[in-house]
Amino acid sequence: MNSLKGLGVCAVLGAIAFALTKVEDMDQLILGASIGIVTLTLIGYMASIRRSRRDRRVARGSSTRG
Repeated sequence: MNSLKGLGVCAVLGAIAFALTKVEDMDQLILGASIGIVTLTLIGYMASIRRSRRDRRVARGSSTRG
């Protein structure tokens, strides 16, 4: 088990708590966080599809190299 993993979670929670106390426009913060989460999720999904297609192509043996 990675002992630094718990430290990272605590740091993220601390950063969120700090941001919530310092931000004046909470709606903008929530909107920005939501857009960021959706964007990262879509990028991960697209990368997963590309990897899956490449893996299937390699498994079939239809490589373009000689």
